[in-house]
Amino acid sequence: MATVNYTCPNCAAPLKFNPDKQMFSCEYCMSDFTEKYVQDFFAKKEQKENSAEKQEKKEQEKAKENAAKQAQSNDSAQAENKTEEEAVIYNCPSCGAQVVTTASTAATTCFYCQNPVVLGGRLSGEFKPDRVIPFKLSKQKAIDKFLEMCKRKWFLPKNFVSEKHFDKLTGVYFPYWYVDEQRSAQMVAKGEKVRSWTVGDDRYTETKVFELHRAGNLIVNNVFERALKGQDRDMLQCVHPYDLGEAHPFAMSYLSGFQAEKRDIEQNEVAQAVKTRINGYCQQLMKDTASGYSAVQIQNYNDKIDLENWNYTLLPVWVVTYKYRGKILPFAVNGQTGKTYGELPTSAGKLLAFAAIIAAALMALGLLGGLLFL
Repeated sequence: MATVNYTCPNCAAPLKFNPDKQMFSCEYCMSDFTEKYVQDFFAKKEQKENSAEKQEKKEQEKAKENAAKQAQSNDSAQAENKTEEEAVIYNCPSCGAQVVTTASTAATTCFYCQNPVVLGGRLSGEFKPDRVIPFKLSKQKAIDKFLEMCKRKWFLPKNFVSEKHFDKLTGVYFPYWYVDEQRSAQMVAKGEKVRSWTVGDDRYTETKVFELHRAGNLIVNNVFERALKGQDRDMLQCVHPYDLGEAHPFAMSYLSGFQAEKRDIEQNEVAQAVKTRINGYCQQLMKDTASGYSAVQIQNYNDKIDLENWNYTLLPVWVVTYKYRGKILPFAVNGQTGKTYGELPTSAGKLLAFAAIIAAALMALGLLGGLLFL
């Protein structure tokens, strides 16, 4: 598996995508580079490396037989050590240390030299995303959003809002499927208009029934489903929506400095769920064209798909988890808009203290005894 380490063209230090500047920045020489410059620079660098690899290919061919024998031995050892979620080991291109990741991780950080590592083979070929929304919110701005969510929450545990807790905030690109469709649809429905009036002591109601016919082209965009198993569904769904107008064609360099997950849910696995949702949207769109009626009931509906487009998309999320009383609570901040999601913990001690203060205040006012008596 190939590993990619994006380094500064000027000083060779780690190069990371800067959400505030929307450029690639070096924290050592303070240089900034545009997306086009970075892509062109590393494309040329890759061409040179490929030429060197061709020279070494002959020697590698000679070693194939020995490698095959070694692979058989390794397969036996790996079968014994395999866990439910397979761990994979790679070598950091900066310091040579081993980087351990899960099978779905596409970008991570070397724990020894702290350089960002992009696992190139994970997002190549059929697993290469179509587009990516780069992080727009820096870590500090995400922390500010997190603090804003916690503001005026009196019963949070004492150490919940701490610098140690914020250090664990991690920027992660999560994979999603997005679907756009255009359909031709026809609908027959029953529309009712109800009118009521009063004459003297009598109440009258008139109901008129109409047969409604509708036909037209329907366009439904940005219907999404997550493409990753084993993550908190509410967390990943509730940080939506994203502005897809800011999506860029996928480039590996956007992952530098962040973590990323590759999809492990395929298009065919979510196709039926997406179809069901779009069916509901389309029928509602047709019903909405029948305005001015007290009620509209669809009696016959059919459509056909004229155009359909699926996009495998990476979306930015700042995530952190908090363990409280044995329960792991996930928190997330939309890396583009700052929308937050999380279930805030409640301190039992603070609740009891607050109850005691209220009781003392009532007693001081002479009200508690009366309330208990009643």
